[in-house]
Amino acid sequence: MSMNVSTTNITSTQVSNTIVILNLLMNQFVNYLPLIFIILGFIGFIGNALTFLQFELRSNTCCIYSLCGSIVDIISLFYNVLPLYLNTIYKIYIPWINMSSLCKFHIFIVVFLPHLSINFLLMSIIDRYASTCKLTSSIRHLSKIKMVPYLSGITVIFSCLASLRGIILYENTSSGCIVTYPLLNNILYIVLNCVMQPVAMLIFVVLTFQNVQQSRQRAGGTNTTYLHHSRKQFITMIFTQVIVTASILLPWAIMYMYNNISANITKTSEQQTIINFVYWLTNYWFYLNNVKSFYLSILTSRLFRQTFLKALIRLLPHDCKYQ
Repeated sequence: MSMNVSTTNITSTQVSNTIVILNLLMNQFVNYLPLIFIILGFIGFIGNALTFLQFELRSNTCCIYSLCGSIVDIISLFYNVLPLYLNTIYKIYIPWINMSSLCKFHIFIVVFLPHLSINFLLMSIIDRYASTCKLTSSIRHLSKIKMVPYLSGITVIFSCLASLRGIILYENTSSGCIVTYPLLNNILYIVLNCVMQPVAMLIFVVLTFQNVQQSRQRAGGTNTTYLHHSRKQFITMIFTQVIVTASILLPWAIMYMYNNISANITKTSEQQTIINFVYWLTNYWFYLNNVKSFYLSILTSRLFRQTFLKALIRLLPHDCKYQ
């Protein structure tokens, strides 16, 4: 009997320790991730703006899409992530979140901004694919600068349509917006946000890689060293963007599905604490998508690094430039 009591006490202590440790990590680390992401995202936005607006890159269609994506990223960080931080740390609520008249619009924007950000990354990959097609291919016209306004408009419209569930599937109540069809809402979110976009990017990465390989074969031995180096950097940059985006999306998609599937299952206090911890960690991790662009470009593209350094040098006083 005493053995059973002792074992029960040890188990209870372990459960209590797990809850305490996770709550401590939540309060001291996870809750401050939004602030860290906002600071890093703002620095990245300034870096992207300085670089993509330089003469060398501002007429490049791929850079235009990347700049548009960066603008959406910083808006998403301040609209979606900053309220989470203010609410969690300082108990400050953004007024329109609690207004029933703006509740559906708020849900729509929360869904729309991350989707649009990834769609602009998808457009930059499509642009790179089009630019590697044969000169006689009609697809190559997509990479012309006159097509940017039209394709950007289509991108925004598609993201709006993909985000309409925030208006259609939610209803205003006294306590805020409540989803009326949870299962349909979850399926649409997983398919539109967590499956379609990564798969589409992967498809265009493969197609671009095939185009580059075919172009290298057609070029034969002419200037192959330069072409190989430039294309290797080009492909590396694309794969890095896709792999990092997928790695950020995947944990949140898995946790989102698990949380909704197990919503009606009875859980112990320890299990609920673990689920809450992982849920919010992966939710904040998802917004790393709005931060990564500048830092990945710096790491994977020599042209981006050189242009960024030139932009910084041009901002320096004349005497410092000379030195």
